[in-house]
Amino acid sequence: MLPPARVAPAATPRAEAWAMLRLAGPVIVARAGLVVMLTVDTLMTGQAGAGEIAKLGLGLSPVMVFMLATVGLLQGSMVLIAQANGARDYAQCGAVWRVALIHAVLLGSCFALIGVVAEDIFLAIGHDAELAAGAAAVTRQFAWGMPGVLLYVATGYLLEGIGRPRAGMIIMLAANVLNVFADGVFALGWWGLVEPMGAEGAVMTTSALRWGIFFAILIVVLTMKDRAVYGVTGARTPFFPVARRLWKIGAPVAVTGACENGAYAALAQMAGLIGAAALAAHQVTINVLTLAYMGANGMAAATSVRVGNAVGRGDRHGLALSGWTGIALGAGLMSIASIVFLIFPRAIGDLFLHGAADSMDIVAATLTAAGVFIVFSGSMAVAMGALRGAGDMMIVILAYALGYALIGATMAWVFAFPLKLGAPGLIYGLLTGILLGLAVLLARFRVVARRGAARA
Repeated sequence: MLPPARVAPAATPRAEAWAMLRLAGPVIVARAGLVVMLTVDTLMTGQAGAGEIAKLGLGLSPVMVFMLATVGLLQGSMVLIAQANGARDYAQCGAVWRVALIHAVLLGSCFALIGVVAEDIFLAIGHDAELAAGAAAVTRQFAWGMPGVLLYVATGYLLEGIGRPRAGMIIMLAANVLNVFADGVFALGWWGLVEPMGAEGAVMTTSALRWGIFFAILIVVLTMKDRAVYGVTGARTPFFPVARRLWKIGAPVAVTGACENGAYAALAQMAGLIGAAALAAHQVTINVLTLAYMGANGMAAATSVRVGNAVGRGDRHGLALSGWTGIALGAGLMSIASIVFLIFPRAIGDLFLHGAADSMDIVAATLTAAGVFIVFSGSMAVAMGALRGAGDMMIVILAYALGYALIGATMAWVFAFPLKLGAPGLIYGLLTGILLGLAVLLARFRVVARRGAARA
């Protein structure tokens, strides 16, 4: 017997907003938990000196691009699961999940190999030999945890797609508490158990915990009472038919993720060429920005699910209502973060840099720039989520390629170097591309909302 439908349309915009927030809240906490791990790593590493933060920022820059591009690909599974759930095709949910797991293992293992050549890459770019060696050690420690975190993400998308995100939230909260103590022991040498390892030790503990959270969430899925109904157990998966559908939706998301995070990686390299103090300030800014951005990321996920549910029901009005509601809520959440950044930039920076004189003035300026930037970048993420839920991604690729990779990254260089605005110029330059990308996505969703969308 099939379980009752859980994705009935909302009757009013207010009801849709509450439904969206109920779904987005746990998703935001779970997604933010992954970033909080890196935030804790940065906070703890900062106690070992701004130089260690510079190693952390440079070391993470190449692997984060590949990891987050794969996360984008896996988001195709969340859309397929949400659409199947909306259409009450419940067994298809588990089939999509198993295909996503295979992708997580293969791509995570492949991209982890970048740790082998990281130091050569940093030296070729022109970074100082000592900084390159320390950053490469961070890259290697991050790399072995990449398959674990991707397996966790794929399993979390299953739970989010069927409207059960709370388990992921609880697991991430517990993991972040453990990460504080693990970083204290390995990064800072608490209680004298090991020699302090700085940034390398902080990332090592995070990789270990990423494998732990995967096994924890896997147990949750395998012990669901209705696991057979959702095709988690007792079903055979036709790999290639499902994989083609996943790539149809997920590959454009992966490309957009590569554009976005490739631009951030390029900015990190530019900051390193400005100087170690600028790189430390930039790493703190991007870390805090990314943490706040998880509000938009969670709202984008909730918007994708709600829009996907509406597509599965064949509900054009519900598609439009869910999409515009999510975009408005995302802009509101990011406006709150913007106010905090604009009012307390120096205080936020001091949490990480502990008064490091050569970086504090820079970080105050870069966090102010981030306060302007985050409203528009967050709104762009939710607009992309709305189009992703509708399975309409080609224009998203264009918007992200222009906004981040072409115009944004190019103007970041222009603002930072020819215009001599330094590290804050990196953020303001990227913003010029974001404004164009956001305008393109809003115009496209207006078209999709009018005409509706078909299930992928």
